[in-house]
Amino acid sequence: MFAEAALAEAAGAYRLAGIGYRATVEQTAKDRGAAGRDLKQRILALAAAGLPQDIVDALTEARFVGNDAAHGAPAYSAEEIADIAELFHEAVVVIYVQLAQRARMALQRAARRAGSEQASSP
Repeated sequence: MFAEAALAEAAGAYRLAGIGYRATVEQTAKDRGAAGRDLKQRILALAAAGLPQDIVDALTEARFVGNDAAHGAPAYSAEEIADIAELFHEAVVVIYVQLAQRARMALQRAARRAGSEQASSP
């Protein structure tokens, strides 16, 4: 979905890109299991699950831009849409990349502890 929004942005279809970036936030919230009656509530659920406030703010901003684009508000500039794309990219790093890195490190520590306990057993 993000790739399609980026294509719309590259083509100068900024309204469509804004809608696409908002849809990407929607998909991300769904993927992370966030519950709520609307995207605002699902973003708040992500915040309650520990998502940092700056990332919550970025997702909220993408939601606003997408809503504005879908409902005929004045068009956003190329720079504003590019900013939304960058904010979402930063969110992806925190939501997916860093989360996976932390999980991998936790597994490594657990394996080290298990190996250490076995080595010290008689």
